[in-house]
Amino acid sequence: MTNEEFERLKDSIRANLTGDIRAQQPDEKVIEARRKLDRDLDRLERVLERCVGPNPQARQRMREEDERWRELERQRRERFAAIARFAARSDKKLKALIDETRNDPNKRRR
Repeated sequence: MTNEEFERLKDSIRANLTGDIRAQQPDEKVIEARRKLDRDLDRLERVLERCVGPNPQARQRMREEDERWRELERQRRERFAAIARFAARSDKKLKALIDETRNDPNKRRR
């Protein structure tokens, strides 16, 4: 619902109330009902504006959260790369040890 449509709805409700009031003698009940309706419509309007309108705090929180996720992803990549380097060194050392034991049959095995 656009702001213009919402204003037209409020005007229509107010016009209907005003028409009802003119048809009858305005008494305290009608006046109080109109005040409550105005108050409720204003409250609804404020809630809708908060839901739909710009919220700089929420955008700031989203940016901070996105930054934290990017940082976690960067750290994960760094840790994975370090583990991969360690594994490559270990594999290289293990392969050298296996080659050494296979190529030198004269050494005693313990």
